[in-house]
Amino acid sequence: MRLFHERLAGWTSISDTFISFFANQPGCFWLDREHHPTERFSVIGAGSIIDSISLTSFDDDLELPFRFRPGFVGVVHYPELAGALGVVEGLLVDRAFVYDHDARAMYFVGVFEDKMQFQTWFHAALLRLALLGGDAASHALNFPAATAANLSPLVQKTDYLENIKRCQEHIAKGDVYQICLTTKIEGDFVGDPLSYFLRLRKANPAPYTTFIRAAGVTYVSISPERFITVHGSRVLSSPIKGTRPRSEDPARDQELIEELGTDAKERAENLMIVDLIRNDLSIACEPASIRVESLLAVKSYSTLHQLVSDVSGELRVDKSGLDALLALLPGGSMTGAPKLSAIEILSNLEVGARAGYSGGIGWIDANWNMDLGMVIRTAVFSKDRVSIGIGGGITSDSIPEAEHEEIVLKSNALVRTLGAQVSW
Repeated sequence: MRLFHERLAGWTSISDTFISFFANQPGCFWLDREHHPTERFSVIGAGSIIDSISLTSFDDDLELPFRFRPGFVGVVHYPELAGALGVVEGLLVDRAFVYDHDARAMYFVGVFEDKMQFQTWFHAALLRLALLGGDAASHALNFPAATAANLSPLVQKTDYLENIKRCQEHIAKGDVYQICLTTKIEGDFVGDPLSYFLRLRKANPAPYTTFIRAAGVTYVSISPERFITVHGSRVLSSPIKGTRPRSEDPARDQELIEELGTDAKERAENLMIVDLIRNDLSIACEPASIRVESLLAVKSYSTLHQLVSDVSGELRVDKSGLDALLALLPGGSMTGAPKLSAIEILSNLEVGARAGYSGGIGWIDANWNMDLGMVIRTAVFSKDRVSIGIGGGITSDSIPEAEHEEIVLKSNALVRTLGAQVSW
C-alpha cells in the first residue's frame, strides 16, 4: 500500500464539500484548522468506526506541505491511570481532502494499492465537486441546529465551592500544589449536531475546531489548546492555564490582557504545569532537549484571553510518539501537580467519569506522528443527551466564587449556541 496525492489549484466551500461527501456517513470528521496559528490545513473525510488504535504502515515518500497522514482520527479518552492509553473513540481513515487555507488549494490524499485505484477515486471526487452549491445552506435549512432548553450541572454550585475548599485543604497539607477541578453540565437536546457545529465555528473560531461523529457519539469542539503534536522526533505540548473574558470595549479588552499577563496567581499556576510537562516529557525525550519555547504568552480567542506556554523535546532513539503520548496522559493542565496525587484526589472529589473530556482530539498516523487538541470547550452529543465538560485550576490563592465564575465563562459559547439556560 502506498500514499498518493493530487493537488487542485482551486477551492470549493469546505462546508458544502463536507456535507455533500461525508455528512451522511456514520463515521465522519472535519478537523477545522482555519484559525490555527501554525498549521492552517483543514482535513475532512469519513472512515470506519474503531475502538482501538491498530494501524498498518504504508509507503510514504511524498513531500507535502502538511503533516496529516491517514490513520486514526478521533478521541483519546482521559485515562483511569496515568501513563495508560485507555479508551479511544474514532475512525480508521485511509483517504481525505486537505484544504490549504493560505495557498487556497486542495489536496486529495489516500492509501491505495496502486495509482490507478487512486486516480479512479480522485476523478470521481472531481466530478462530484463540480455539482456542489448551497449544500451547507440547504442542510441548515432542513436540519435545524441542536438546541437544549435547560442544562444542569452534575455538581451544584454550593457543592462545587465546597470541593474547591477541599482542594485547598489538600494544597495546605502539601498533597498537591495545584489541581484542576472539573464537572459537567448536561441535558436533553433536539436538532442536528452538525448544523450546531456550522453555527458554532462561525461565531467562535478556535485553533482546534473539530467535528467527529463515531459510534453514535458526536464531538463538537472549539478547543484552543494543543495537547500534543509529534512530527518525526519532535514533541510539542502547549498547556493553557489562566483565563480572562473578552470585552467589546477595546480599552477594557486591553486592560484584561494586561491583567492576565501580570496576575501572580495565574502565572504561578501556568509555571507549575510547565514544570510538570517538562518532567513528563523526560520519560520519552532526551532530557537535554527539553525546553520552554514560549512562556506565559497571552493569546486571545473569540470569548476568552488565555495564558499559554509551549514546551518541546526530542524523542530518544528508542522511543516513539506513542511513548510521548503515554508520558503526557492525562494532560497536566487538566490534572494538576504533582500529577499522581492530583489524579487520586480528583477521583474522590469529582462526580461521574471524565470520559472523552480532558483527553485528546485529532489524528494519529501509523508512525505515531500526531496532532491532538485538548478536549475542552467541547459538546458531546449521544442519543438525545448533550454534555459539556468544564473546569479550572485551583491554587491556595483561588477565590471559590471567582473559580466558579470562570467555569461559567468557559461554557458560555457552547451554551449560548445551544440556546440553553443553565440551572447553576
